[in-house]
Amino acid sequence: MKCLVFKVRGDYARFRKSYTTTSALTYLLIHPVAVRGLIGAVLGINREELYEKTKDIKVAVQVINEIKKDMQSFNLINMKSSDKIFRFPSNVEFLRDVKYRIFIKADENLINKLQSSLVKGEVVFTPYLGASEHIAKLEYEGVYNCEKLPKGQYEIISTVDLDSNTIDFDDSDILLTTDNIPIDNDKNREYIKYKKVIFATGENKISVNTDNSYKVGEYNVVFL
Repeated sequence: MKCLVFKVRGDYARFRKSYTTTSALTYLLIHPVAVRGLIGAVLGINREELYEKTKDIKVAVQVINEIKKDMQSFNLINMKSSDKIFRFPSNVEFLRDVKYRIFIKADENLINKLQSSLVKGEVVFTPYLGASEHIAKLEYEGVYNCEKLPKGQYEIISTVDLDSNTIDFDDSDILLTTDNIPIDNDKNREYIKYKKVIFATGENKISVNTDNSYKVGEYNVVFL
């Protein structure tokens, strides 16, 4: 089995938590649903076909840059009423200076198409990081053998879900961050499955007892 690896970075990103209203909060990292959207943009998959053509893609994410969050305030205007105009404050949270290494496990045909596009630097639609104003810059790294590892203790470079894996916290003196992120959506683009994940940043690794790890090139990762 082959897996494709690429980097994505941006000056800003905003992966909005759908349950927030007047304060639009962001997830702390790019999640698998957003990654599938990036792939759809690169390959030119339209919105109506995106779910069916990307639902089987498995994603692992390494968070390279430290988490930097900013909050910006806006005054929004409610124009629904014909006789009254309401102004109300809204806070928008976003991530700054983001960079990720993305590992993709998918069928050979999709891997080949994605590889061709990334190598040539060609995209059909503009890829962005959660919001259209936050343009994503993509950098192809390679296609590597993707080897399923036997159950055991491994140093994992990627985000790890806490429900299916055991973290050795005693073996770590690095900063670890958790978040509850969407893993899957439905045809209507509604999030239907979440996982609580934990991750380090940079080249720091997490010591994990797992039967879900893969060796992709030089990296041990867990697909979400």
